[in-house]
Amino acid sequence: MIVNNMKGFTLMESLVVLFICTTFMLLPVLAINKWKQVLDVEQFLSSFEKNLLFTQQMAVVNTIDTRIVFFEDSQQISFVSSKNESLLIPEALHATGPNKIVFKKDSGNNGNLSKFSFLWKEKKKVIEFQFQMGSGRYVKKIQSL
Repeated sequence: MIVNNMKGFTLMESLVVLFICTTFMLLPVLAINKWKQVLDVEQFLSSFEKNLLFTQQMAVVNTIDTRIVFFEDSQQISFVSSKNESLLIPEALHATGPNKIVFKKDSGNNGNLSKFSFLWKEKKKVIEFQFQMGSGRYVKKIQSL
């Protein structure tokens, strides 16, 4: 007489347990990727704003014309002043703006109403940096689509 006393999980039960464990491990990874993308965009916008102010201030301090050059095809912005720095626009953003803005020496004015716009499709937002005429200052606007 043969007695079948084998105890354990069936193949289906093992697969269900494996699927549940895998799902619990993947959820944090997916959430971290979303957070990383948001942090990349926020860091870019902060760096853009700081470099914008620095480039304008260097025109006043060093009494030389400084400029911002925007390459729309490669989605890159270069700040040309005493320190030359380039920022690569994150993939989550799409930028539009003038090809070049020149800040005049001594005053830091740019002499036109140029505007940089960054479209953030995932968050359905447009972040704009609109320059004001005569003062060289800008207004930052965040609009929902």
